[in-house]
Amino acid sequence: MADRDDTPRPREVDQLQELLDRVGEDEDRKDRLLQIAALDRETYTDLMDLYQRQAAQVVSKDVFYPYEAIPGTFRIGTDPDGQPIGLTHDQLNEHLLLVGMTGSGKTTFFYNLMDTCAAMDLPYMVFDFKNDYRHLAAEQDLLVINWRDFKFNPLQPPPGVQPGKWGEILADTFAHATDLLIGSESYFLEQLRLLYSLYDADTATEHWPSVFELRDLVAADEITKASPKFKYKERVASRLSMMTGFSGDIFDCSTGYPLADLLERNVIFELKEPNQYVTNFVVEALLTWIFYYRDAHSQRQELRHLIMFDEAKRVFDVNRGRQPASGYPPIDDLVGKVREFGEGLIVGDHEPSKLTDSLKANTNAKLWLTLGSGTDITEMARTFGLERDETDFTRTMEKGEALFKLADREPVPIHLPDYTVEKTLTEADIRARMENELAALESQARSRPDRFTEYLGIHEEDRTDDTAAVGEVAETLLASVIEAPFLSMAKRYDAIDVDSKKGTQAKNELLTLGLVREVEVATGTPGRNPKLLELTAEGRTVLEDRDYDVEDTGRRGIEHRYWQQQIADYYADRGFTTETEFSIGTQRIDVYAVQGNEAVAIEVARSPEHEVDNIKKCLDYDVNQVQVAYLEEHVKDRIESAVREDLGHIPGRVEFMPVSSFT
Repeated sequence: MADRDDTPRPREVDQLQELLDRVGEDEDRKDRLLQIAALDRETYTDLMDLYQRQAAQVVSKDVFYPYEAIPGTFRIGTDPDGQPIGLTHDQLNEHLLLVGMTGSGKTTFFYNLMDTCAAMDLPYMVFDFKNDYRHLAAEQDLLVINWRDFKFNPLQPPPGVQPGKWGEILADTFAHATDLLIGSESYFLEQLRLLYSLYDADTATEHWPSVFELRDLVAADEITKASPKFKYKERVASRLSMMTGFSGDIFDCSTGYPLADLLERNVIFELKEPNQYVTNFVVEALLTWIFYYRDAHSQRQELRHLIMFDEAKRVFDVNRGRQPASGYPPIDDLVGKVREFGEGLIVGDHEPSKLTDSLKANTNAKLWLTLGSGTDITEMARTFGLERDETDFTRTMEKGEALFKLADREPVPIHLPDYTVEKTLTEADIRARMENELAALESQARSRPDRFTEYLGIHEEDRTDDTAAVGEVAETLLASVIEAPFLSMAKRYDAIDVDSKKGTQAKNELLTLGLVREVEVATGTPGRNPKLLELTAEGRTVLEDRDYDVEDTGRRGIEHRYWQQQIADYYADRGFTTETEFSIGTQRIDVYAVQGNEAVAIEVARSPEHEVDNIKKCLDYDVNQVQVAYLEEHVKDRIESAVREDLGHIPGRVEFMPVSSFT
């Protein structure tokens, strides 16, 4: 397969043209250089280096002179004259947007701000999608909560908020976070109201239903395919299935950790591993919970708490805000409101052009670090209100340099302080360090009142003390999950020789008993997303107690294994010898395919984490080609960026391919 990275992309050639324009290169020579650069990446890179140096001599910080004084308690840097630049409590309470490409210094900025907050006894909360901030626990009093240990029940309203009101708020939040439209949102709210009534939630209750109970209630809803509501049910059920899948332990509780208490501490939520829908929902639901908790208790005062996170477009995605059918994003509305309750937002991203206008309009302070994309530079120039020569200055900024602006002030070039931290704490280290502190946080396991179980047709007396009393058809269906894990539901029913009605009843029984989870695999092709069943820990126990041989799949979820098998089958059909989980010493390659002298290593990239190490591992094994199979473009873009940052370029043997190439 051809290497698609030996020539620069059109947008990269456009960036070179901008540099040639800026230094005033002759038109004929400019045309010749652009033609040559477009044919060869090495030539393009050399020309970019040459003209970036020339451009840096053309533009100077003097375009912003004299520098406006911006003193403040929260010092963030110094201007070119060495004068400190900082923010007051009030200014920080009006939110700060931080933009910059990978490696420009965003993480360092967060380190310094966290250090300043700790020194001033201002509690903060960090949503960490890269596991970058745990290392500060060696220097600060930090509570680091890895997602595997986090207990959060979004169905439990904040104290002082009525369940009926919270249900409407949560339905709106869930729909936005999981890309559901108005019809599906209405169905979600209808089922949530029913669930609250089965738990007597309108009266004082100590036991709240969880996302798992909502999933089971939706699964038990008998709607004919002819009904317009059937599609709504299917969409809601698929989203709830994702929520209770690999990442579902977060929501596996009746009452979660006391969030009101956590607002008084410095807390980091590590959310690197869960899938994007789960992560988005957790972040949006927590932000919403905090706002309505503050509102219910009239906690209006000056700055009292900060919330920080990078990758802001996870929550403030401009594309979702432009879908009329999905309604106005509720999280955008909160940005302008939380400040009156003393909550300041510090959010960052490397692609400001993909952020909502609402976020950019509602952040009083903005910090612009180096950006790589011309589109993003243009967007920030519009946001800052810069002239051409002022915009040109930003192209010369290096790591740790930025342009800072308050809404009512002129921009000021600043230098950000460095921060040295030893990144030595592993996930096992931090979880062990936090174990006792987390054990002291109160939470309650899920419980199901009689009214709920009776509604679903399952009675407590029908269960044994340790393992569920599984019906004959349901046990056969359960066993088929280990025998043929990648069958769609229709094919699975055929395989165990039952009709759709009996098969669905058996499936719902297993879902309700918590023995399986239903996972919809996103293929990127509309109408071709198979629904698979995956064993839970309880399901494994039931089968093992019945002497079934259950394979240990480790931490590999059903979606990951599905794509491994699809890719292996693809190469096997073309005459390759294939092996999944191919062992190379203590490491493994997702799929290894060999035919004659040609060896291909394929890594399945459902998220960008760990993929640079995976690529380097495959390159070290000296295969002919390393293929990175990705599901979403933004995942591919982030991996490409990380590879370039780590290796300086994307090796010719590395190719990025959508998973649809293997179907």
